[in-house]
Amino acid sequence: MNRHRNLAVLALLATLTWNHSQASAEVFEKELAVDETLMISNKDLPKGWVVASDPELVKFGNRWWMFFNSIQLDFEKGLPIHVLAANLPPGEPLSAAPSKWTVQPHPVISPGPKGSWDDRTIETTKYVFGYDATAKKFVGRLYYVGWPTQKNGQKHYQISFAQWDDKQKRWVKHGKPVATGTEPWERMNNSSFIGDQSVYYEAGSGRGGADGVWHMWYQAVSKPKDGGASLVHLTSQDGITWGNKKRLTHKVPFTNQFVKTGPFSIDVLVKNGRYYFAGFLYNQQDLSKQGLWITESSTPDGSKTGDFTEWHPLIFENNGVKWHDSGLMSSKCHVTGLFAPTLREENGKVWMFYHGYYRTGEVKDPCKDKSKNSGVIGRALVKDFSKIGR
Repeated sequence: MNRHRNLAVLALLATLTWNHSQASAEVFEKELAVDETLMISNKDLPKGWVVASDPELVKFGNRWWMFFNSIQLDFEKGLPIHVLAANLPPGEPLSAAPSKWTVQPHPVISPGPKGSWDDRTIETTKYVFGYDATAKKFVGRLYYVGWPTQKNGQKHYQISFAQWDDKQKRWVKHGKPVATGTEPWERMNNSSFIGDQSVYYEAGSGRGGADGVWHMWYQAVSKPKDGGASLVHLTSQDGITWGNKKRLTHKVPFTNQFVKTGPFSIDVLVKNGRYYFAGFLYNQQDLSKQGLWITESSTPDGSKTGDFTEWHPLIFENNGVKWHDSGLMSSKCHVTGLFAPTLREENGKVWMFYHGYYRTGEVKDPCKDKSKNSGVIGRALVKDFSKIGR
């Protein structure tokens, strides 16, 4: 779950008692991801930018690109969050050394003008290439979460996209949200509280895969009386008008009255007709098990028996790696730790890019004082991927 939302969520978590007996899932204990490697940190960013987070990996032609979030050091504008990009040289694989990545000097997508729905932050981009049945053409889009300048302590999280314009050679915003929290279980303090989405286009029977189905998953957060934290699935024919909203009901291994489904801050990899959900799982009772986990499903909404029943840890956030393990105190309120995995397959291997938040110095109360926190992007190799769900 995005760190900007953690304190509101964990204030609720702190009042709850964990109940492991509710979980019926099979839980594995060994980390699947190995060879954690620091890829992008502050030293790699253009002057005037700090923090690298929320990576998305896309291959255009024979070149890999990475889209990620970064904070512009503009205090007058409230330290806005933009989307930056980095790329590898043509032909270089995902296993390439960190030094091979080149960060571009200007943002790819930026917050909107003052007073707009996304004038404060653009974050958690996910790329999709799919067929827009309304426009009757294939399009490439970066879906993102936007939110405006905070008012009365409230943020209003909504989802939209920027579409690649081949004539202008740039990403052009759609201009308004395409998904917003409308149900009580996806609203907090009368504001939409959704995000950290993943989007996938399922090819159809038309030419080149046209007339398929767009799928979106996002997390929704509400107060415990309205359902707490949920994982939500929607579908669309054009990636703009979304419907068939379904709140998933499966249970995670470490469940309570607030957290029932998940994982969160997710990426969905579709492989051989199976849906692999990678994301963050809370475990406030045993923080050694808190971190990035993966599960699989035969359906996009977990509607068949056997879906979401095996859970494998990818990386534990308190495993000694300094750029995401800053101790149990700040892990408890999840202001440091692991976020936003992205799975990509290349040459028979599955790689995971993700980001870690860590403390760069001592503070009196790490859950309240985040002045010395910083974010970086890491990479790991997911071993034995073929055993997941078998």
